[in-house]
Amino acid sequence: MNLDQEHYSYLKNSYEVVGKKILNKKDFNPIDLQSSNALFHYDNNSFTPIEVDVYAVLSGISFNKSFIEFIETIQQKLLNTLKGNSFYLVESYNLGVEYAILKWPDDSLDTNIIDEAKNFLSGVRFNSFYLKIFGIQIHLDGCIVLKCYDENRSIFRLRDQIVSNLKNIPVKQSSWAHIPLGRILSPVGHNKMIKLKRLINEIDYELNYNLLIDSFHLVHEKQWYMKQKEYLLTKILD
Repeated sequence: MNLDQEHYSYLKNSYEVVGKKILNKKDFNPIDLQSSNALFHYDNNSFTPIEVDVYAVLSGISFNKSFIEFIETIQQKLLNTLKGNSFYLVESYNLGVEYAILKWPDDSLDTNIIDEAKNFLSGVRFNSFYLKIFGIQIHLDGCIVLKCYDENRSIFRLRDQIVSNLKNIPVKQSSWAHIPLGRILSPVGHNKMIKLKRLINEIDYELNYNLLIDSFHLVHEKQWYMKQKEYLLTKILD
């Protein structure tokens, strides 16, 4: 993999700024978890992502079989540690890495933007690249993410192209190249928090996976975490 040290250091430091905030916490604060809980319906002792109306450009959904199996081993470790608590792990075949959002849930739909996006993305020349998954972390709001680095700044470059070529898309865009893995939705208790942090540290230390990205999608997301979705365009990379 071609490693751009400056870009890698930027991403690594940016992840750590957020990830370190939980290091001295003995448990999750229910107030901090409210934003995560707002993304789910609670029924019959299970959490289901709420319905949304989002348009996004991303890779994955799904990734290749070997990577899915690799991630499922990590999810199983999380499940074993978190059982008995409230949490949601994204179905492995719905995992993705986001390039850009064309419409957030509360935005009004401009069909011209979607049509322009289809035209632009279908014609864009872009090479396949490796996404390096080099760690995992949890956040104060319960979010669990895989820390990733995009070879040759590929995600960042396409994100910049989308923002530059498509007018009137949301200003709010990701500044990372991460994969959301799930969310913790309730305090876990001090003892389990210790076990959870230990597990996260172990996975973070060992995690090193190079994932080939050879396509991306324009998707209409109808339920958070791609529980329901419609593929509007799939682009195979050079």
